Amino acid sequence: MQNQGMTPTPKFGTKPHKFFERHLDNDLTKLANFLSDRYEKIERAEVDGVTPLGSAGHEYWVKSGSTSTVKWREYNVFQFHSEEIYNVFKGVKDATKEACEYYDIDFNAQNFMVQGWFNITHKGKGKLDWHDHGQPGAPNFHGYYSVKAEPSTTHYHVYGETVDHHNIDNKLIVSEMGHQHAMADWDWEGPRITIAYDIIPLEYLIRANAAEQHWIPLL
Repeated sequence: MQNQGMTPTPKFGTKPHKFFERHLDNDLTKLANFLSDRYEKIERAEVDGVTPLGSAGHEYWVKSGSTSTVKWREYNVFQFHSEEIYNVFKGVKDATKEACEYYDIDFNAQNFMVQGWFNITHKGKGKLDWHDHGQPGAPNFHGYYSVKAEPSTTHYHVYGETVDHHNIDNKLIVSEMGHQHAMADWDWEGPRITIAYDIIPLEYLIRANAAEQHWIPLL
């Protein structure tokens, strides 16, 4: 996940942009409670690998108001022991396979790796502004899953046009990287909860000398 201003996105692909979607059947109350518990543990630095807020040098996304977002590099949500999160993982894999078919990419040849985190934000107390997630274009993908984000909108800047994605709880999306996006304002009380993820070929992580013991195979 990279912090950027809102600038025109280069035309890096020859196919129209597309969101690849999956609707799940998770118990969202159970999942929201689980993530809220993990959020409190992250705030107290009780999750393995997570350091206290403000102790790890420069931290990004502080303005999001979400500690689990600020600490996104220090854990992987898909390593939490939750059946609901495992279902999200399987949905992400399935949607990524569809994306590869659309972009004429051999899924198995990419040896995809995935990192994931979760965001808990509140109205008027912070949100994720315009940003992107890495090198643009397939086979580099990202996306998110709505645990408790309905009704709300996420703005995408796609080839010079703003596209609004309307969030539906229990739905995940996968998109090629390179299209900046931002949370729109919402007017309801309570936590807005999403799970986000990046999907990158192993070869890219090796070339980038990315941190180990964080990414896991998308098997």
